[in-house]
Amino acid sequence: MTPEEFDNLVARAAEGSLTPDEATALAAVCRESDEALRLLANHVDTERLLQAVERDPDGRIAAQEVLLRIEQERVAATSTTEFAPRVMQNARRSRWWLPASAAAVLAIAAGLMFHFSKKSPPASEVAFAVDGPTSERQATVAVAVLKRSVGVQWAENSPSHAVGAMLPTGWLRVKSGTLQIEFLGGARLIVEGPAEIRMDAEDAAFLQSGTASAYVPEPARGFQLRGPGVDVVDLGTSFGFTVGSGRKPEVHVFDGEVTVAGSSGSPRKLEAEKAVRVEGADLHDIPVRPADFPDGAKLAQHADTAGRSRFLKWKTDIAALAADPAALLCYTFEGEQEWERVLTNRASQPAAESRGAIVGAGWTGGRWPGKRALEFRSLGDRLRFSVPGSHEALTLMAWVRVDSLPNDYNSLLLPTRYGPGALHWTLERGGELRLTMRNTSHPGNGAHHWDGPVSGPAVSNMDFGRWLFLTTTYDAANGAVTHYRDGIEVGRASFKKHLPAVLGSMEFGNWGADGTKPDNAWVKTQFPNQITRNFVGRIDELVILSRVMSAEEIARHCADGAP
Repeated sequence: MTPEEFDNLVARAAEGSLTPDEATALAAVCRESDEALRLLANHVDTERLLQAVERDPDGRIAAQEVLLRIEQERVAATSTTEFAPRVMQNARRSRWWLPASAAAVLAIAAGLMFHFSKKSPPASEVAFAVDGPTSERQATVAVAVLKRSVGVQWAENSPSHAVGAMLPTGWLRVKSGTLQIEFLGGARLIVEGPAEIRMDAEDAAFLQSGTASAYVPEPARGFQLRGPGVDVVDLGTSFGFTVGSGRKPEVHVFDGEVTVAGSSGSPRKLEAEKAVRVEGADLHDIPVRPADFPDGAKLAQHADTAGRSRFLKWKTDIAALAADPAALLCYTFEGEQEWERVLTNRASQPAAESRGAIVGAGWTGGRWPGKRALEFRSLGDRLRFSVPGSHEALTLMAWVRVDSLPNDYNSLLLPTRYGPGALHWTLERGGELRLTMRNTSHPGNGAHHWDGPVSGPAVSNMDFGRWLFLTTTYDAANGAVTHYRDGIEVGRASFKKHLPAVLGSMEFGNWGADGTKPDNAWVKTQFPNQITRNFVGRIDELVILSRVMSAEEIARHCADGAP
């Protein structure tokens, strides 16, 4: 093949117009020449491919799925060349796919892997993220926010929601307690249990049973609250609505006015200090009774009281955890002077080097009023500390508020130095909580130097801006890794090698491995969006134990510490 012919094929590869035969020919040339491999990789035009993605998102998804499968096969096979993984990693990390020419890209990748399957690995290590392939976050559309929750016991057939959670369309069911729901359209609804309410849209809901008060400012005018056989449309007002429990639906207007319609009846305008009982198509006047409905001001007071009570309960709980003989690290983010820029390890027998150094991150509000937290915003923000020794078991726990996941891998705990047992504890771009362990002292990088990743779903776009309790346990006796989110198990698997965990010099919220030491020089081979791993959000509790906490203990600690 002449240089001109090779250049033409490279250009066609970047454009996505290669035929399968041309892809095979290009693979044959690259098999014989490392320089050809380099030229082909360098000529891939990511910007034009990104534009192709935007024109055909369906093709992107198909190409991603097949490429991920090829990558998984590549990781399983220890004999590959540098080029095929590099092309696929560049494709995935740079967010380009070839919708119209996915077959050509896959032909190149598959052809190269076939031709190189019997070739020994190069001396230089493959530049890819050992944490495993990332997934894209699947966005869920929210219609409301759960602003407050006081004394709520969720029904068995309903998922529970934490304060601050974004609410999609669908049912909320509570046995008891009171919810304050703020719709994205501006209306505020306070629902008292037992109740069943269906979220329909940012300006509409259906109350199957229960008692509710609605507060609708002018921008949310037109908010619709329906129930069995009744339809209420707000005209800029506050009103009460009760239905179920063997009673006929009632609508009570406290301020402004609404329209009320029974089944197959004509709408009737109802003004302030008026109320009706709905019986079929008929509306019967009744006395207005504001005291029968939940009150926003009182709910806020109850929420503040309950929050203070939980704060005090947490202080007792965290003190007991700090006194646990297995406690290696216990940062409460309480009691430190801001100007000192250090954190005290509250564990009963702390190692001297476990005193934390705050870099860049700033003090801010935590889970409750009066509780402190650290906020991580810039690329340099981090918390540095060291935990000496090797450990046959670990429990890693953190209360965090994730504000975004900008990187392929977002640091929870990462080491600065690498040897057998070194851990990566991260959140990846798609929201999975991950643990990966180094299983060799070899200075290079590659899948055969690592165990994992073990992943579990932890964060979605609906969780941004609210407090989450993330926990991971590791048992070297059997290699078992278990992930928990808000006290509920979300992932479980085992490492192949059952090595003791070694923490050493660690960072929360960033990655201190700079590539200047022999054991972490491989970091420089990572792609830029793999090297950048800063956490964006807040933390107000970090605990590390040298034992595996039971699921019951984790759930209890979560319940005691929930805001």
